[in-house]
Amino acid sequence: MTSDNAGNGADASQLGELRVLMATGRPARIRKAIGELVLIQDDGTALALAARSEHAAEFPPETLLRLWPKAADPDGFCAALLAPALARENRTALRLRRMTSLTGLRHLTTLRVLHIDRCKEITDLTEVSALTGLTDLDLNGCAGIEDLTPVGRLTELTRLNLHRCRAVSDTAPLLTLGRLRELDLSMTRVRSADGFGSAFPTLETLSLRGCRSFKDAAHLSGLPRLTHLDLGWTGIRDLAGLRDVPAVTHLDLRSCSRLRDLTGIDAMSGLTELILHDCPRLETLRGLGAHPRLDHLGIVGCPQLADLSAVSALTRLKKLSVEGSEQLTSLRGVEALRALTWVWLADCPALRDFSALAHLPSLPQLGLRKLGQLRDLSPFAAVSGLESLRVADCSGVVTLEGLERQDHLADLSVFGCRTLRSPGRLGELPALSKVWIQDCPSLTGLDGLGDLPALRQLHVVDCPVLVDPVGLAGTPADELNFSGTPNLGSLHALQDRPGLRKLALANCPRVTDIPAGPVTELHIAEVDWRDLSRLAGHKNLRVLHLRAPELEDIGALSGMPDLTEVRLGPCGALKDCGPLLDLPSLTQATLPHPLWWDAYEGRPGPVYTALTDRGVTISRQ
Repeated sequence: MTSDNAGNGADASQLGELRVLMATGRPARIRKAIGELVLIQDDGTALALAARSEHAAEFPPETLLRLWPKAADPDGFCAALLAPALARENRTALRLRRMTSLTGLRHLTTLRVLHIDRCKEITDLTEVSALTGLTDLDLNGCAGIEDLTPVGRLTELTRLNLHRCRAVSDTAPLLTLGRLRELDLSMTRVRSADGFGSAFPTLETLSLRGCRSFKDAAHLSGLPRLTHLDLGWTGIRDLAGLRDVPAVTHLDLRSCSRLRDLTGIDAMSGLTELILHDCPRLETLRGLGAHPRLDHLGIVGCPQLADLSAVSALTRLKKLSVEGSEQLTSLRGVEALRALTWVWLADCPALRDFSALAHLPSLPQLGLRKLGQLRDLSPFAAVSGLESLRVADCSGVVTLEGLERQDHLADLSVFGCRTLRSPGRLGELPALSKVWIQDCPSLTGLDGLGDLPALRQLHVVDCPVLVDPVGLAGTPADELNFSGTPNLGSLHALQDRPGLRKLALANCPRVTDIPAGPVTELHIAEVDWRDLSRLAGHKNLRVLHLRAPELEDIGALSGMPDLTEVRLGPCGALKDCGPLLDLPSLTQATLPHPLWWDAYEGRPGPVYTALTDRGVTISRQ
């Protein structure tokens, strides 16, 4: 740090002028004088003068911190001004940014927490070594630091963050820090953790993420209190030789490009979370072990993984997901996981043997994604206790047939199955109450859905070639939702459905014959209606939501006296809402946004006033 006035001596007149400013006793003028005094390079007279008046200036430490890099004598500045100010305010924590030197830091001995954030030009930590009371030191992004010897003198440290200190490779100086509970060495050049076991008896969290030269996990043995270990992006091939780490609960092995198996992981008997993501050479889970506390295992992006048999030891596992394992052909081993409640299988193109799932006593939730080899759902007919099934982006599925009988299946969701033409004969599904079909561009019919005895809710979204819902004839559903079906025409097939209570239509411009009958709740969105003549005869409506930007006439509402809720917010062209006054049961309403805004601005129209006087709640949305 250098002064803006370096090399310029202070003459008597300059000091005299500054003394006059300080003599006023006004804090603002004193601060101005001090700001100039600390820039003067002399024999120390100017700094001494500034120090005598610092208290009267009521300088906040943040202002002094901004002056520090500019001071002609940064060491004296910290001793005479900054240290007393921090002590006076009982400041024990400090964050430094954009520093190029730490000269003077040694005087700030009251500090317990110090963060030096991304100061890449700093290479020398000698000043830090004097702060022996520090318990938390964060050097995140200080890429110029290489020698950690000064840090080794801070024996009270419980937390040390060296993330992105890219020049650091030698951790030997840290072995004196016996109180450490958290150590972050991520994105450094550390190659070895030799000596950590005996040096860090209280260490709980250790990150070596991104230390690509770190290859020997055995060096981590003997850390009895370690609970969180991050070995992501390291060079380990396995965990062979690892021992005496019984407290580890969380292990992160993501993007370990050389990892081939899990030998040695059984030393972590308390494991509750294991992250296995993007390990391109992982071929087997050999060595996995029992891990009685592990209830969720996610394997993502391990294309060479061909064998799951080692999971059979995880007898208490509740959730299993396997995604992106291109060589996997079978789920052998999964049949032993009697506690499983959820399985997710995705992007495993060679997987054809699902029989292990049939040996489970019960599997309530099953998800399938990007399994292009599937043509129907017959591979899962024998899965017991299935309650929810999700099928997504399975490009080969042309029908949903094959489940035969599933007594407990209540929820079926199908997304992005581009060759699905119709659901087909789904089998005996006495409990299926909710079906969601979305983004299926080849869907031409809904055959089979009308035969589901328990169907209550159906969503059909973004299925552009669907023309006729005739397959729903006979459905007991009380809620039907169609969205993004531009070719959907007549809804005559739904006309005599006594149980239909709620109907939602969005982006269905060709729909005609909107069924009236028992429908009590109707949602219509993105239509070019000018009036509501299409709703004539809907005398049973209680709730009506409209998103019709071109709507101008709502006179037809007079034939719906039982309406209790009407939403017209997005109907920007509608100017006359008078027909709302003819609805005796109305309790909630949303007026077109321009009319609502007028009321918000203090200019309520007569309809707004009359409705609120009647106690109708008017909301914006």
